[in-house]
Amino acid sequence: MQEKEWDPAPDHLGHRARLRERFASSGLSGFAPHETLELLLTFAIPRRDVKPLAYRLLRRFGSLNRVLEATVGELKAIEGMGENAATLVAMLLPLFRQYRQTLREFADAPPDVDDVRGRCLALLMGERVERFLVFALDARGRVINHAFISSGDEAETAVYPRLIAGELLRLGASACVLAHNHPSGLAKPSRADIEMTESLRALLQPLSIRLEDHIIVAGDRAFSFAENALL
Repeated sequence: MQEKEWDPAPDHLGHRARLRERFASSGLSGFAPHETLELLLTFAIPRRDVKPLAYRLLRRFGSLNRVLEATVGELKAIEGMGENAATLVAMLLPLFRQYRQTLREFADAPPDVDDVRGRCLALLMGERVERFLVFALDARGRVINHAFISSGDEAETAVYPRLIAGELLRLGASACVLAHNHPSGLAKPSRADIEMTESLRALLQPLSIRLEDHIIVAGDRAFSFAENALL
């Protein structure tokens, strides 16, 4: 559905201007969720009152974070959301992930636990299906690269230790950090997570690849196997 083009009443223009002035002076501090969406939508829908659309989005998805996690197709299904508006909204979360990841790519020092956790959060935040990735580290503990291994429904993701080991050998890793997310929001390992981690560590040991940590991301929280003495 394409955005309709018509001239808004003067009060709509004034409301848009006030939203932009508030943002210019204090960022999004004090903005209600619908106001944040309104301000964002004004850049994709220039000639319409977007407040009703902002409320429709919140009613449909339940919260601002769920709106930002929606796909382009899901957003376009909402009355009044065209291609431009849907793309703009859906792009924000991947853009923020890329921003957080880029911040850490230029660090020269080997990553500490907080840095690795931050990388995992950057890559997995907002994912609605379980995804599993591995970071390849060099002998000094610096990140060489990362690779996504699998994705699927939570508790059904097929994670193959041999596939992970093959990827690490391809990247020339001396060590690694595993990471996956729990879309359920529980930042705690399951029995299957613990057993898989032990199996992978046993497989990597003869290959002289150290398993430094396994991070579980749930929302904005992260659980470290190493910090909790599970490695």
